Amino acid sequence: MKPVTLETPLQTSFDRVAPLLTDFSLYSHWNPVFPRVTPVGDDGRHDLVVHLPGMEIFHVTASNIVAEPGHVSWQSSLFLPALLTWTFSLHIIAETPDRLLFKQRSEFTGLFAPLFCLALNRPAASGLEELARAVRRWGEKGNVRCLKC
Repeated sequence: MKPVTLETPLQTSFDRVAPLLTDFSLYSHWNPVFPRVTPVGDDGRHDLVVHLPGMEIFHVTASNIVAEPGHVSWQSSLFLPALLTWTFSLHIIAETPDRLLFKQRSEFTGLFAPLFCLALNRPAASGLEELARAVRRWGEKGNVRCLKC
């Protein structure tokens, strides 16, 4: 199925935005779509609270999590990856020292993907827009203090 993607230019530095994406403990302060990301067990899985616009809040268990400067991604499967896998990623690319491109991608694959795309692509697209606004709000405004300060 075709992924839902969004690219948003930001007038800010890489160092200002990268910690927002990679430090899951900060998500409750700024992230409207994934307000909580909590480790479960020692195998790298995380419980994600998901709040897509127009939908009830739900939980997914994510694995294959990458959280490195400028990049966050994860996968969540329903029973077996062949039935349904949701892959989500965030990237920031420095175009200049004070200009970034914020790239987001949400994709469903597997046997049940067409059904989930039908139900979730519109809320996922709206969620990407909300997430972009939140990153812009925290990243571009010079009067917003660092979340760790």
